[in-house]
Amino acid sequence: MPARIVKQNREIKELFRKKIQEKIERQKREMHERINEEVPSWIRWAVRPLAEWRFNAVQARDEAKGEGGEDNAFLHFWLLLSNSWVIVNDVVLEPEPNEFAQIDHVLIGPPGIFLVETKAWEGAFLGYKDMWKRKEGNSWVRCESPTKQNLRHKRLFADWLKGLGSDLPGDLENNIFPVVLFTRCQWLKAEECSMPVFNNGAGLVGYLRRCAKEKATFSPDQIEQVAKALSDAKPLCMHFGVECMEKVEIQRGKKCIRVLGLEEKAALVREMYINRGRTVSRLFSDKREVGWWCFYVLPGQSQKKYC
Repeated sequence: MPARIVKQNREIKELFRKKIQEKIERQKREMHERINEEVPSWIRWAVRPLAEWRFNAVQARDEAKGEGGEDNAFLHFWLLLSNSWVIVNDVVLEPEPNEFAQIDHVLIGPPGIFLVETKAWEGAFLGYKDMWKRKEGNSWVRCESPTKQNLRHKRLFADWLKGLGSDLPGDLENNIFPVVLFTRCQWLKAEECSMPVFNNGAGLVGYLRRCAKEKATFSPDQIEQVAKALSDAKPLCMHFGVECMEKVEIQRGKKCIRVLGLEEKAALVREMYINRGRTVSRLFSDKREVGWWCFYVLPGQSQKKYC
């Protein structure tokens, strides 16, 4: 029997998309505000459209889909993996306020959780120590690094799982495996990258099968637990029953998390960060805006709280 398929709720996923779009619009407004503050008025007319073009180009690059590459990969996973595996396609998660992970495929099986970043890029590509180049004419030029992108997905996915407080194997980092799959390139070479890189779906499936033979870390119940958590994933504000959540960057390396809603709900959000081993401050009310609760998060990992 082929691998099983689990889907995220379509309406919930649309809420994720809406929140991501709101974040993009907010970033665009902040960009314009910085231009107004930092660029002399006599040259803003030239800087503003250039900055807008650059911002839109980056967003278009980040949002570009595989145009069939992801569907092609999915068919390999579905047909060639056994029913001990679960496939979740096009996963959207919010591990922290306004911090989103969009993962092409999450494959959950006996050897662990595999995060697949799929690229339907055409041409020739060279990766060395997570630095990537593509061939244009007779030259090699720098391009987006799919391996670095997927390392970010691994970090965010691990944070999301820790926030669930699940009883999965203790060291989650060692049970999450990012991989990159190219589906259309004509030539590919990757050396000393942080994760395996494949140029076809069959090669990746062979790798997954070998992993399954070498070790069985997850039980069937744990596989189902992760699959259900993914299918039930919600934006953080819905998960904790609050009206809104914001992450506000402040000085000296501290991050401020703001929560709109009841104090006890905000306390649950704060507890999520503690469960992840973060150093957090006490919860306090925002004196400027009624109904908002705040706490600080320091960089690094620690089990201690500060006041």
